[in-house]
Amino acid sequence: MRNKNILVFGSTGFIGRSIVKRLLSDECKVLCPVRNSAGVKRNILSGDIGQIEVFDFDLHDLSNLENLIKKSDVVVNLIGLLFEKSSMSFELAHFLLPKKISFYAEKYNKPFLHVSSLGSSYDTKSNYLISKKMGEEFIENNNTNYIIIRPSIVYGEEDNFINQFGKMAKLFPFLPLYKKGETKFQPIYVNDLSLMLFKLIQNFDKYKNSNIPAVGNEIFSFKEILSHIFKTLKKPARFIKIPSFFAIIQGKLMEKLPRPLFTYDQFLSLSHDSISDGSQSKVSEIIEKDLSDMKIISSQYLNKFLDRV
Repeated sequence: MRNKNILVFGSTGFIGRSIVKRLLSDECKVLCPVRNSAGVKRNILSGDIGQIEVFDFDLHDLSNLENLIKKSDVVVNLIGLLFEKSSMSFELAHFLLPKKISFYAEKYNKPFLHVSSLGSSYDTKSNYLISKKMGEEFIENNNTNYIIIRPSIVYGEEDNFINQFGKMAKLFPFLPLYKKGETKFQPIYVNDLSLMLFKLIQNFDKYKNSNIPAVGNEIFSFKEILSHIFKTLKKPARFIKIPSFFAIIQGKLMEKLPRPLFTYDQFLSLSHDSISDGSQSKVSEIIEKDLSDMKIISSQYLNKFLDRV
């Protein structure tokens, strides 16, 4: 893919940084629409001069969107919200923006990779999962040159899931258990996911017009993941089961914070497992290697939360 122009929306995010590094190492030219150009400094430093091009981009002003897509060879959309803000809704980020991107990708016949979320559904009260489903459905019904990728939880050194609970386990003797800790996840390593995206770009025609779950080898309950964190930090596993009525109140109060640790919509999403048992073989086939082990990888970066003498 040397010298290909790859347009990456969401290049400064957790997944975005990983895929951009892969593309740069393959001598691609990466086009990065961003709200804040300072946010791509780490990516700029990892590529050669002229290999990465940064554009000012405002989700509320899409006037330059058509030209960006027109000059690209491949379009990748990674934009996603974990919680809504006054200036940004789930509907805008997960439906209206992908709708606009996919329209121009189709108009100019550009290969389009769209990253959604495993568990996206209309059969839920979670606006996050509903908006993800709306974006997927529009693309499937209106595009003829797309691949949709639906990851379960994505983990890695800079993730906002295992790291968040690692910090909490270091500071507090208990961790909260929502929904009795029974919600199931099939976490995928961020490096495996970015390799999967890279391979799908390389072999686009082989997987064209498909919707592919992106999962790791093992299924864990929420409680099992938290227990692993406690074990890694050499602490006894202690939990507080949070009753649903209290979790709802907690979520509605915390979501008013600038960067909430927990929201009401996240509580609602915990009613749905994020698994696709059997899909791990497909992911392994795509990346042409065995999938990473969540416990081994996460233990390495959870070490920073260990109490040291």
